[in-house]
Amino acid sequence: MKIRLLIPICIASTLALTAGYRSHEDGTSYARLARSIEAFGSVFREVTSTYVDTLAPEDLVEVGIDAMLKSLDPYSVYMRGDESEDIDMLTGGSYVGFGFSVGTRDSLLTILDVRADGPAYAAGVRVGDHLIAVDNHRTDTLAPSGLRPFSRGVPGSTAVLRFTRPGMRDTIVRTITRAALPLELVGHTQLLPGNIAYVRLVRFGRGSGNAVREAIASLATTQKLAGVILDLRDNPGGLLDAAVDVAEVFVPRGSVVVTTRGRGTRETREYTSQDDPIEPTYPLAVLINERSASASEIVAGAIQDLDRGVIIGKQSFGKGLVQTVVPMPNDASLKLTTSRYFTPSGRSIQKANYRNRTEQRPSQIFATRNGRKVEERHGIAPDSTVSDSVLPDALAYLDDNYAFGRFATRFTARMDSLPASFSVTPAVVDSFVKSVAALPPAQRSPVLAELSKVRATATTSGWSAAAMHGLDYAERSIEREVEKTIRQNQRSVSAQLDREIRARFGSPQQREERSLAVDPVVRVARELLTTPKYHAILGSQVPSDH
Repeated sequence: MKIRLLIPICIASTLALTAGYRSHEDGTSYARLARSIEAFGSVFREVTSTYVDTLAPEDLVEVGIDAMLKSLDPYSVYMRGDESEDIDMLTGGSYVGFGFSVGTRDSLLTILDVRADGPAYAAGVRVGDHLIAVDNHRTDTLAPSGLRPFSRGVPGSTAVLRFTRPGMRDTIVRTITRAALPLELVGHTQLLPGNIAYVRLVRFGRGSGNAVREAIASLATTQKLAGVILDLRDNPGGLLDAAVDVAEVFVPRGSVVVTTRGRGTRETREYTSQDDPIEPTYPLAVLINERSASASEIVAGAIQDLDRGVIIGKQSFGKGLVQTVVPMPNDASLKLTTSRYFTPSGRSIQKANYRNRTEQRPSQIFATRNGRKVEERHGIAPDSTVSDSVLPDALAYLDDNYAFGRFATRFTARMDSLPASFSVTPAVVDSFVKSVAALPPAQRSPVLAELSKVRATATTSGWSAAAMHGLDYAERSIEREVEKTIRQNQRSVSAQLDREIRARFGSPQQREERSLAVDPVVRVARELLTTPKYHAILGSQVPSDH
């Protein structure tokens, strides 16, 4: 009852406060605000008092808030209760949970990664397992974010988790104790052949800059480094301050890293590097892809514009809007876009006009510190474009549809451990080919997916038997082509199967090491860092600190 009364009272109070502006500020923003609130209050009062069904006023207001924010941009949102937990994690640096990450595979909540230092790993939870229940609460059809209320809790508290593992008939039941886990900032570090330091940054949270600095320093303790690879692929961003902290690990003190511009001229702010770089002349490669966004793009844009290193991979996502979190009543928060950010050369990387998502701004040309021309491309365009997939498009489609992961889970389901002598033999590839042939057409090939739609239309439209026979022939031809592509690329297929199968065993560190050995983007980065091509791309020698 208290909540229901609070909202009408707030509306009435706001109306009273703004009504005074009408007499002397008519036509101004204050008067428009008063009229708008009055209109909303009138509709709200009428709906809650006379609509045919009884309604909860607080629910109506939240629907109105969500609709209002949706009209602004994709990133302004009203967060209720623990929906702000991701931000708290980034600023606090830790969380309580089981120690695994989840996603949706085959329409089920699926384990995608298991932390080696977490309780789930110790309990035998594997990549590929489907989480179906936590303490008798069904979870298999939840969105990944929907698991949060069940996974979080007090350190030391326990929960009974139930899993299914494709390839096993029985449900797997584990009692897992929640633990306080440090937020993983740097996911993997490794000294690559040629004394190249590799650092993968998972997220931009409090302490990310120090974590990157310490990772590089640790790798440099035994050998003088010939270069550094900073991997920002699949990194969706995080805190703006953390992006500046990471950039200043590499750029000269006093360098402008990013500029934010808000609604008025007084809202413009420059963020500059306040610390000395760990080593101002290390050859540097930053890896990005289409899922690198926000803070990742701030770092990549700064490194590129300051000619401090080369950017390798695929064009980034294109998120150039900055959000501020404002506390709201009833334990809620408002994450509101308050400014845009611009790279040191003045580029905006926002990919679209968010009020009209089909409208693209014309590109402009800017210059880096060395005078290289860079285009405003609604994302960061790499200096060297390389796909991060080791598979041709037809097989990458299978991978996107979880064909390799699904096979690996079934193949290893009854194994307690992977034999030391394991390798992907031709017989394993044969089994994979059979598993692909059993998949629905839409999961095997985009062409088969389109043919399935055509067949459905043809059936309802009453096509002739001859026409349907033609569709049958086309489908069989494409199915043969899928198998032929697998056979022709058996080496790449075997490498992908090997990675997926090993992902069900061993530590994340071991899995990463094997993946890096065949990663095409890392290979190109290593080559560039150790050849004259690096300096040729930058247009001159990498500048020293000053």
